[in-house]
Amino acid sequence: MILSFQNTTVCVRANLKRLTLWLFSLIMVIPSAITPSFAGTKIVHKWVLSGEPMPKLDKILVVAVVENYLIRQELEDEMEHLLSQSGVTGIKSHMVLPPRNELAEGELKEHIKNGDFDGVLVIRPQSERVETKEVGGSFASPYLVAPPGYNSFWPYWNTAWSQVHTTTSYLQEDTVIRAEFNLYNTKDEKLLWSGETDTVYTKNFSKLGKEYARALVKQLKKDKVIKTK
Repeated sequence: MILSFQNTTVCVRANLKRLTLWLFSLIMVIPSAITPSFAGTKIVHKWVLSGEPMPKLDKILVVAVVENYLIRQELEDEMEHLLSQSGVTGIKSHMVLPPRNELAEGELKEHIKNGDFDGVLVIRPQSERVETKEVGGSFASPYLVAPPGYNSFWPYWNTAWSQVHTTTSYLQEDTVIRAEFNLYNTKDEKLLWSGETDTVYTKNFSKLGKEYARALVKQLKKDKVIKTK
């Protein structure tokens, strides 16, 4: 009887230990399920020109289509800085282009032509979501097929500015911003590089703009769109 009682006690203790470990592991998982699974900016889709040589891009006009001027300024400033480290001259649109509502398409073409740019990089927020848990059950492809309207610069330009996504409602730290980026060759207006990003929104506009710029330039180098100096 004593031996039977001891065996039962050992068994109960073992079960309690397993239960405790299971509960502990569950508690440790919960925090990661209710917060974003990343910080800063990550590339979620991308496409790069293939089947023909990538043109040399020595001078790129960077256009952040963002209504919040501080974010636009920080992003374009950091892009200029980082591109220069790879021997590319980045031109900030907020320094050379007047407001959209003061500029006709013909005048814009003249600005780009006279600026002697090799490429134009347009960055535009698309949507936002509040991420409260880790999303599973689907797998996003790392490759992106650009929509037909994106294959030429001017049709895309009109679309980009006619569908500006405002940033005035970005109030929560767990708000995730989905944005797109498209790089065009100014010589023939063809798309060279395209993709989408997810960014965890923060009210620190300097940090937000710089982290986004770093993610883009890192991917530009990785995809060999620009060279590493």
